[in-house]
Amino acid sequence: MDIEKKTEEEILVENSDFNEGQTDNCIRALQVDDRSIIENVHLSFLTIFNASPSQVTDILDLSDRTSALITYSQFVDNIALRFINFFRQIEQFERLNVDDRLVLIKYNIFPLVMTLKCFHYNPASDCCSPGTNDEAMKHRQFFLLCNQPMSLRDALVNMVLSLVEVTKQDPILISLLLIILIFSRGLSMSENEPILNDYLSVYQAQSFYTKILWNYLLNQTNETQAIQRWTQLITMIFRIQSVAEQMRQFIHRQCLNTTSVDKIAPIMQSVMHIY
Repeated sequence: MDIEKKTEEEILVENSDFNEGQTDNCIRALQVDDRSIIENVHLSFLTIFNASPSQVTDILDLSDRTSALITYSQFVDNIALRFINFFRQIEQFERLNVDDRLVLIKYNIFPLVMTLKCFHYNPASDCCSPGTNDEAMKHRQFFLLCNQPMSLRDALVNMVLSLVEVTKQDPILISLLLIILIFSRGLSMSENEPILNDYLSVYQAQSFYTKILWNYLLNQTNETQAIQRWTQLITMIFRIQSVAEQMRQFIHRQCLNTTSVDKIAPIMQSVMHIY
């Protein structure tokens, strides 16, 4: 995938919603190895995901249910490709058994797509806004087209809003959380998820980035506050699992019930387990 090349300075300037001074102070307080890893992850994340579409409704064709599903699948396909590009820059991921990488991508990407939404969230013009702006109305229309109760959309919106509150849309925290989640076997809650060939390497990679995230949180505040925030993140992971699985089942059913399932984007078919 072609991604616009930008300097680190340009990328950081674009991400003006986050307090850069606070970020720099937190990074400088870390050990040299952790600081280098965080800076590389941070830059990769912003390079790839600042260029991602911030709204699913930007490309949704709401003329009918089939068109809505096909264009939604194209949105997920685009984001999934960017995730793959991002994780291919993580050394521990690249060293994994090739089949294990495929399993983690196939079963964990969709919950990550849900998680990423908090990074782009804008209360004034977001499809997950609880208000009545155009994007929120389009989002509601998508669920209505698919004859889905608004309770699922409400669960998604509440999850995104809670993630925004917990993460403060901090790109470092979010990027580290996404890396930890890609290494989380069982995140999808699917009984069909295959056993990994080298579970130990996956566990070690997850533990490595979990420690880095903990050190980062600890350097932002004191230990008591870091523990509180850590607990909030763990609670959010369970919510992400639940909402993502409900969304996956919903989209899975809708795709199977359409006569144009062959037009669903290929990566979407894989992450939605459409066989």
